[in-house]
Amino acid sequence: MLAAARRWDFAGMCITWRWGPPKKIFIYGHAPRWLANLPTNGLPVLRSTRLFKTADLGIEPLAAEPDGNHILSLQNWTIRASTPERAIIEALDELPENESFHNIDTIFEGLTTLRPRRITELLTDCTKVQVKRLFFVFADRHDHPWLKHIDRSNIDLGSGDRSFIKGGKLHPTYRITIPEEYLPGKPESAGGP
Repeated sequence: MLAAARRWDFAGMCITWRWGPPKKIFIYGHAPRWLANLPTNGLPVLRSTRLFKTADLGIEPLAAEPDGNHILSLQNWTIRASTPERAIIEALDELPENESFHNIDTIFEGLTTLRPRRITELLTDCTKVQVKRLFFVFADRHDHPWLKHIDRSNIDLGSGDRSFIKGGKLHPTYRITIPEEYLPGKPESAGGP
């Protein structure tokens, strides 16, 4: 699971808790009425489930924690969470308004064990060209061993240039504007933006 976020799915509703100020609770799916009465220290933010054609692709039941934490089986509900492969794609969809390039870059650096088949499946099913292009910008930057096993043949990266952020530079391969320090051949910044 990503260090920056934790995602849970209750009966078709996926909830994400992000740590750090301000605390936001990202809700994917249809929110039940009782959710408004749930005591939290965060701000609920509704998210569309249209990032993928198949809404539950990459969402799996959480395994019981080694310490025997029973919160995972409340009231006989199965709590489901985004796999790391889906969670990073969801996080990319938050750029640049709710997530920083530096944070995504740091997360990508630690994604050494992603499953290439699952990534291929999710990127093929993903509905947003800019998210798919951004995935490969960061994946190429970190060049983890799983990258060479992704089957790109059915992943539609669209055509034409995409203006993604103001003042950004056009990535030579993926034709999307990004901060200059994330272009190929640029040294990694120590402190981030």
